[in-house]
Amino acid sequence: MACRDSGTQDLWQKLQWLCASVVLAVVLTVSPGLAADWRLSTSYQPGSDGHKGSLDFAQRVKDKTNGRISIEVYPANQLGDWVEVYEQVMSGAVEMTMGAVPSTFDSRLAIDSFPYAVTDYAEAQKAYSPGGYLYEIVDEIVAGQGVKILSTWAKGMGGGAFSKIVPSPYDPNAKQGMKLRVWPGGVTARALMERFGYSVTMIPWDEVYTAMQTGVVEGVIGGNPELTVTNFLDITKMYVQYNNHFENHYIMINRELLESLPAEDRAAVEQVAVDIMNERFPLAEASDEKYMQEMRDAGIEVVTFSPEQAAAFAAVARKYVWPEIKDEIGDELYNRLRAELKIN
Repeated sequence: MACRDSGTQDLWQKLQWLCASVVLAVVLTVSPGLAADWRLSTSYQPGSDGHKGSLDFAQRVKDKTNGRISIEVYPANQLGDWVEVYEQVMSGAVEMTMGAVPSTFDSRLAIDSFPYAVTDYAEAQKAYSPGGYLYEIVDEIVAGQGVKILSTWAKGMGGGAFSKIVPSPYDPNAKQGMKLRVWPGGVTARALMERFGYSVTMIPWDEVYTAMQTGVVEGVIGGNPELTVTNFLDITKMYVQYNNHFENHYIMINRELLESLPAEDRAAVEQVAVDIMNERFPLAEASDEKYMQEMRDAGIEVVTFSPEQAAAFAAVARKYVWPEIKDEIGDELYNRLRAELKIN
């Protein structure tokens, strides 16, 4: 469209006003369509802490970017299993996910859930915050997969949920005689739980409930108290708080997408993610306690360990399981892990 001088000053001013009005109307009409509309996939059930955290993240990003980035959250694996969604984030088919990092595409990522790499909440916060050795290792590996970690979402310490009573839950050397689910690609978890006396099978997360309900398996490892309450409360008879790993999830984004953002918007997205992380870490232990109490109130037997009992499980894992699974992460990462924990 062109605005031309009519030959008189008055008409020219009117035309200028008209042109400005039309341009403004076009801008107001087009701008919303130019906003970035992203999808963020999670496995969290609606109403859970994780789901609330993902919604909070999305709203804060929208506010901080003045609506230029709008994120719609898809909970409960609506866009696919967590491994499938991670692959879509790698390719850019899905913009973001908030969840665990699978070792399916690089076995070294098994270090993210390496058994007893951390044993309490203080160790976890140090290791899984930016600058922490586990955080930096994982971020470096996923960079090669086209993914960027924005921050950690601290869920809590890991444990096992069982549809039957575990015969000897306090003995790391007992033969439990039960079949347990581990996640696909979870070689480290498989070796650990076999050492703790279970037979194991790999089942995708979105099939676990049916597998437990029908007796295909009698337990699941790879979650924490919140995941047990929000996914398996009605079919769980016993929950064992092994503290075998820290159930940390990450807020992750397709790396190319992040790098394509204007500097202001990229900084906003990154800052919101870090703020969410810093607010969540101090709540992880209280969250575990809250959900374990909810299990007790529902009639579930909850097994927790004294410091001495917990140390016995960690000692068995580090002495017998670590040498068996170290090839998953390679000598370099294995030696770094031992050095970080001051294990000779």
